[in-house]
Amino acid sequence: MKKVLSATVVSAMVLGLAACGASGNATTTAAAGSSAAAQAETLKGEAEGFGGTVTVTITKEGDKITAATVEGKDETPDVGGKALEELGKQIVAANGSNIDGVSGATVTSTAAKNAAAQALGEKVETEAASEAAKESTQAAAESKAPAKAETTKGADFTVKGKIQIGEALSAAHGTKCFTQTYAVVSGDKVVAAYIDEYQFMDPTAEGVNPVPNSDSDFGQGYAQGVALASKRASADYYSKNMKEKAQATVRIDDNYDAIEAFAAGKTIDEIEKAAGQDNVVDSVSGATLKDTANYLKAIAEAAKNAQKNESVDYEADAPLRLNAVIGAAHGTKCFSTAAVVTDGEKIVLSYIDEFQFFDAGTDGVTGVPNSDADFAQGYAEGKVLGSKRVNADYYSELMKEHAQATTRIDDNYNAIQTAVDSMTIADAESLAGKDNAVDSVSGATLADTANYIQLIVDGAKA
Repeated sequence: MKKVLSATVVSAMVLGLAACGASGNATTTAAAGSSAAAQAETLKGEAEGFGGTVTVTITKEGDKITAATVEGKDETPDVGGKALEELGKQIVAANGSNIDGVSGATVTSTAAKNAAAQALGEKVETEAASEAAKESTQAAAESKAPAKAETTKGADFTVKGKIQIGEALSAAHGTKCFTQTYAVVSGDKVVAAYIDEYQFMDPTAEGVNPVPNSDSDFGQGYAQGVALASKRASADYYSKNMKEKAQATVRIDDNYDAIEAFAAGKTIDEIEKAAGQDNVVDSVSGATLKDTANYLKAIAEAAKNAQKNESVDYEADAPLRLNAVIGAAHGTKCFSTAAVVTDGEKIVLSYIDEFQFFDAGTDGVTGVPNSDADFAQGYAEGKVLGSKRVNADYYSELMKEHAQATTRIDDNYNAIQTAVDSMTIADAESLAGKDNAVDSVSGATLADTANYIQLIVDGAKA
């Protein structure tokens, strides 16, 4: 981290005064220099930055700022950290806190401005200290290298014509987890489905793979000793427990796959009718879960949601498959999910969602299913886990109020999806690698647009 050293500046001024006074009385000149240095005062101010406290130290002589040092040891090195030296120079140049800031480091810049204002006894702005402001501006820019994505490859299927994709969150299995289901539909027929579940587990247990950012800010939403994990990503561990505790003979991921295969090719009505049978598990080859009916209901719900979303036309003969991916496209306070329909070369259809901890009891915030049951025992006190799509009204309003966002969070997701749908995987990956990827996505305003595109690419490449 580079700093503007005030001592160097002051020393240079003293030497300069001495040199300029060579034709006069040397004793008088030195005394004047000493007097000016004695009148210099050091002022300090602090403000909350992106990663922690940002401190500004100002050297002021009379009405003039002669030096300013900005420190923020917890700011992200590649973004906020790099901006610190420039911010110090701006404070000196502006002779105050009214600085332009550094592009791409909005939160750190505002913190430096506020800390300088505090040091100078000026009014401090608090707007950018909010969580929504951080997440809408700098969080993604500081996440150029998101956590490694966890991808799952689905079964192949064939279809021609208009297809749509949708998501449903439910409580298909008891009260200790929540279920995430995707469905791809062609008209009223489900052509592909995908099931996963999330449960709090012991992160130290062998085979448990917590969701991305569990070791970062997102993990602060956990109760002590647990971490959120996908049952598919931790299938070995979870299946072993099923075998030991319930004598289960079929792995959890194989059960999901069997239920998905049963639903594929059936209409929504046929799936709902099957789910209404008491012994439906006996009709699903390869499935042994007693809650099979509930998983089928979840697929039907996802299919109905899909019918409300934009469609794409697919007329090629190549087989398609529905893949799913879990990653960290946006900073460290949430984890991201995406479903991707691909033909192996092209991204045909995609769907993005994200999950974040919110303050429990906040008006407009809806927790994931089972947030009022045993699943909530995995929450830190005062927190609740929610989907940003489900809470799009609340989250988008925060973005608007605290970060002047002009586009809703769900509209941003949709714009990114529309941009990459029908794009080759190679072209999408190339777009994700561009610094200005957001400028190429009509309707998107998120600084981390490139990371969302890469998330979809990761899913397509599974």
